Amino acid sequence: MNKKLFFIVLLMGLVCPKINAQVEDFEIGIKFGLNATHLGEKGLDSRTSIHLGLAAEFPINEYLGLQPELLYSFQGFGTASIEPNFEDEILKIDYVYLPIMLKYYPFYVVPGFSLEVGPQIGYLTSAVLQRKNIFDGGVTETSDVDYGEFISDVDVAINFGLGYQFEMGAFFQVRYNLGVTNIYEVSPFGENTSVSFENSVFQVSSGIKF
Repeated sequence: MNKKLFFIVLLMGLVCPKINAQVEDFEIGIKFGLNATHLGEKGLDSRTSIHLGLAAEFPINEYLGLQPELLYSFQGFGTASIEPNFEDEILKIDYVYLPIMLKYYPFYVVPGFSLEVGPQIGYLTSAVLQRKNIFDGGVTETSDVDYGEFISDVDVAINFGLGYQFEMGAFFQVRYNLGVTNIYEVSPFGENTSVSFENSVFQVSSGIKF
């Protein structure tokens, strides 16, 4: 019995320093990953794109951390064109986002694993409607239209996710951004029509903190 107790204490002594190393110091680093963006409407195709930026982490205690980020995210959607001269349309909307994530580390379940939740606010940097038409000869005709007047400058979302961080600082995250604001400031279809779309983004990220 004493031997078993000795080995349990020894094991905890070896594991706990590695566990505490996940959140005991301030860290900052870079992250990048993939977006799959949709607006929750039938007939719209997800736009697959990227996001990249900075991520920091402030330890609160051995179980909790606060991770603010500064990200540039390429988003939007695709759909069939309503214009007779074009077949497809892609609305490219890009944002600078500030997510603030509360991270919970259930250390004794899986060291380095975290559950994450938090808000984010974004500022629109670009909104372009790209129209495409592919002819029989393989020639692609495109037309870009500035869509900034129709899209709200501010986007707010609630993030839910999980992550895993290695002791060396490399990490992986999976996150869902649930948009809560209507991104259409003005309807593109006229004054008598109503359009309501919220950004929803599934993200897979990787990065490293120092």
